[in-house]
Amino acid sequence: MTPEQQRAAHPLISTSPQYGRYLAAKTARDIVQRILSPMNEAVSGYRDELNRMLDAQAAYLGPGR
Repeated sequence: MTPEQQRAAHPLISTSPQYGRYLAAKTARDIVQRILSPMNEAVSGYRDELNRMLDAQAAYLGPGR
């Protein structure tokens, strides 16, 4: 592959003026993802547990046989 074909295939090369913006956006996206990932897992776990409880059979705890 010639350098011209590589540039056409990957327009954001390290000498491009937009490359710095791309790296900054990628870094910011990674930071936000690392911060929000535990919260997403907690919400997902809560939602799964809530669905499991709602789908479960009712347990009657009163007097009876």
